Amino acid sequence: MSPPSLDQSRRRREPPALSAAAGRGARRLAVGIVLVCGLLGATYSLVTPPWEAPDEVGHFAYLAHLVTHRRLPEQRPGELGEAHQPPLYYLLAALAVLPADLRDPSGAFRPNPHFIWAGQGGTEITAARHTTAETFPFQGQALALHLARGVSVLLGMATVALTIALGRTLFPEKPAVGLLAGALVTGTPQFLFISGAVNNDTLLTTLATAAWWQLCQRLRQPEPGWRWLGPGLWAGLAVLTKLSGVVVALVFALLLGSLAWQRRSPGLLLRGGLALGLPLILLPAPWFLHNQALYGDPLGWGMYQRVFAVNLRTTPLQWSDLSDFVLTQVRSFWGVFGWMTVPAPWWLALGGLVVSLGGLLGLARFVGSGGWRALHPWPRTGLLWLAITVLVQEAFLVGVITRCNASCYQGRYLFPVIAPLAVLVSVGLLTLGSSRPGRLALVGLVGLLWTLAAITPFAVIAPAYPRVPLSKLSLWELPALTPPPTFGQMIVLRGYRLTQTADGSRIQVLLYWQALRPPDFDYSVFVHLIDAAGTLVAQKDHAPGAEAGYPPTAWAPGDIVADEHVISVPPTVPAGTYRLRVGVYNWATGRQLPVEVDGRPAGTFVLLDQTVTIPRPGAGPE
Repeated sequence: MSPPSLDQSRRRREPPALSAAAGRGARRLAVGIVLVCGLLGATYSLVTPPWEAPDEVGHFAYLAHLVTHRRLPEQRPGELGEAHQPPLYYLLAALAVLPADLRDPSGAFRPNPHFIWAGQGGTEITAARHTTAETFPFQGQALALHLARGVSVLLGMATVALTIALGRTLFPEKPAVGLLAGALVTGTPQFLFISGAVNNDTLLTTLATAAWWQLCQRLRQPEPGWRWLGPGLWAGLAVLTKLSGVVVALVFALLLGSLAWQRRSPGLLLRGGLALGLPLILLPAPWFLHNQALYGDPLGWGMYQRVFAVNLRTTPLQWSDLSDFVLTQVRSFWGVFGWMTVPAPWWLALGGLVVSLGGLLGLARFVGSGGWRALHPWPRTGLLWLAITVLVQEAFLVGVITRCNASCYQGRYLFPVIAPLAVLVSVGLLTLGSSRPGRLALVGLVGLLWTLAAITPFAVIAPAYPRVPLSKLSLWELPALTPPPTFGQMIVLRGYRLTQTADGSRIQVLLYWQALRPPDFDYSVFVHLIDAAGTLVAQKDHAPGAEAGYPPTAWAPGDIVADEHVISVPPTVPAGTYRLRVGVYNWATGRQLPVEVDGRPAGTFVLLDQTVTIPRPGAGPE
């Protein structure tokens, strides 16, 4: 489907609807774009290590508090977190994590004291100490984290769907506008990264995008006044998600005032203002009252200043601060991952900026050509108001940084207007790409953006973090010991795998250990090859996980560690059947950890069920 360019339109009547066939084709493409967004968002969610997205620790702690205590958390001096945030996102995410057992500490956050933002002079980019308990299949808190991340992925998909709908609303006869806008959002790596993280920005972005779609509806039909209940609902929900959602309310108030002025209609201003203000006041009112009761002011601002004094600006805003703000915002809009610690290559942001500027230049050409004048008045006004939403959001952020330091320079704070930006850029790109080669170039551009977005998690994010030693099998594949023996009430032998060479000269034993609690010493494990009389004939000892830089004292509850022991059998060992004996001991004292099976004492070692056969010299497989 190749719709004509925007500047070729000369119609001033209401834009016609698409034909049935063209409409079905556009809907299929829209569904495809949304599904690609979901696939890419899920990829970012799975590749990004737990707790390595901005403020994810605090966001998760908020929803975990809701689930476990059935009430909102409170701000307290000395406890950085997200307790100052309105609750809507966390209520939604809390429903998703109900299937997980939050009492199970598997995969729980373990702070890295050497983290660069930990305030202890560290230089490492990892906010957490990562353990094998975080790995698939997820359990306990690791499962809860990924369920909450799944909510964000769905919200990212909803944002893309609403972006396409926004373009379709303004240009119903030109589906390419909305489709290209949705494709551009889907190809933004930072958007996908945040859409795969536990963060209330994801819900705010979705609600704001729905609000801009509603804005176009009200431009088209501002009367009767009760229709402004819809904008009021979106604005109220946005404020109940994050205080910066007030930008949505501000834009709607400006729009209502402008329409009432143009129509010389005080009645529209009064009735529309009541309809807009009613949900805007009622929806966040319980949260404001909660803050008033706890902190003595409806926003909790005084307590926030005490808790987050480290993030507040201590000097007046300078021109150098503004230039740093713009540069950081532009680069991190496209790709600075982790806790603003893992930047994508500089050319990624430069390429995104070139595409955006090219689209805006094309938009200027569209406005200066007959295409702008040929538009029906309400889509033309809609484009103007989309530009206003971007300007209001940026003005709000400039106001924020007069009180907040560089921690507020992040590009993700522009995501509430990513849909208006994408639609404006799409109009410009389609104006420039009006010829057949131009349309092919736009298809190639989308393919390039999606390819880069798909590569980024594996080429930029994953290599930035140290990999924890993983068990070589999934949990359900573990050859189980039933019941599994426990050593020193600290670690459990979950299973093992045994292989040997044909001549019996080399035996490989792969043990799978799971931590019940963090071991208090870097214990060693022995694997003894013994004969029928219990005489030791060969052995292999070492601390499990030590060779991978993950000794027992680094283990967290729930960790599963693969521990390989390779035993070389001396040629003097006679042919016969042998057993393997496994134990855990303190290498400094020689004391072996006691073994328990089903809670009952079972000595200081275990005998593996599988036997080893040493063949006669010259014997081999048949």
